[in-house]
Amino acid sequence: MDKKKMIILDSTKELIAQYGFKKTTMNDIAKRSYMSKSTMYYYFKNKEDIFAEMVGLHFAEFRQKLNRSIENAYSPQDKIMQYVRTRMLHLKQLSNYYESLSNEYLDHYLFIEQVKEDFYNFENQILNNIINEGIQKNIFTPCDVDVVVRMIAIAIKGLEYPLFLQKEIDLERDSQRMMEIIFKGIEVRD
Repeated sequence: MDKKKMIILDSTKELIAQYGFKKTTMNDIAKRSYMSKSTMYYYFKNKEDIFAEMVGLHFAEFRQKLNRSIENAYSPQDKIMQYVRTRMLHLKQLSNYYESLSNEYLDHYLFIEQVKEDFYNFENQILNNIINEGIQKNIFTPCDVDVVVRMIAIAIKGLEYPLFLQKEIDLERDSQRMMEIIFKGIEVRD
């Protein structure tokens, strides 16, 4: 990616985290990027265009990070644990950025709807594959995989909520306990 384009994206991310999307202007981005507005408009039509690329790149990177987290896991349970852990730690690192987006979420729902839908489908597919692997290996009991995947996704979202409220939680402990409860429901019993 072009170096100037990356600088614009990084500057925009910083400004959105600091001031929110609504209050960030092209002038602000140009100043933070040490570029003229005409240079900015060479790369992007408007701040929405910058934001769209920024969100798209972020989710692509996030998906890669999640995929890497499960590649080295040794069992279906460990794959799910690593997935949840990586997801939560990533969101914690970016909680200020996400807080600014969540405050303005409804205003931009249509704007990021496609990216969110793509991520939702990605997450469902990953979890679906892991649950099916566990069933095939006789680790998990045959079950309605879609329901289990939906329950895991809902549980993960429940852990996200305190992050957005800037509350201190023990992500490692809470995600471990949450998944142990879910596993008790789907693991094969002797």
